[in-house]
Amino acid sequence: MEKGISIPKTLPPSLRTKGRYIVFEIVSEMRLSYSDFSAAMWNSLLDFIGELGASEARCWLIKNLYDEKAQRGVIKCSHDKVEHVRAALALLHTIGDTRATVRILGVTGTIKSAQNKYLGMKDLRSFGE
Repeated sequence: MEKGISIPKTLPPSLRTKGRYIVFEIVSEMRLSYSDFSAAMWNSLLDFIGELGASEARCWLIKNLYDEKAQRGVIKCSHDKVEHVRAALALLHTIGDTRATVRILGVTGTIKSAQNKYLGMKDLRSFGE
């Protein structure tokens, strides 16, 4: 490491914000891309809870967990804004040019439990059991 350059320290777990993972499924006439859904999600959040509420919700659509074939994905958000995000997703009725609705499959505290319970993904260690 070069002299004078320092790596920023990470926050201890007691000071980090608690996150929740919302697992959703899109019911639509056509398949929707990640970018179309992301834009629609953000527009709905901004319309429903405004810029301040959207920034407090700390929403993040996890790209590598979005499956375009199954139309399922995971959104990370703050633990105290889960109901606001769910309501904003329920208000979606068109995504891009396609009629669609978002169905919430569940809310979890970790990505691993979201994958195991709702997305049907198992790790390799579970195959031997």
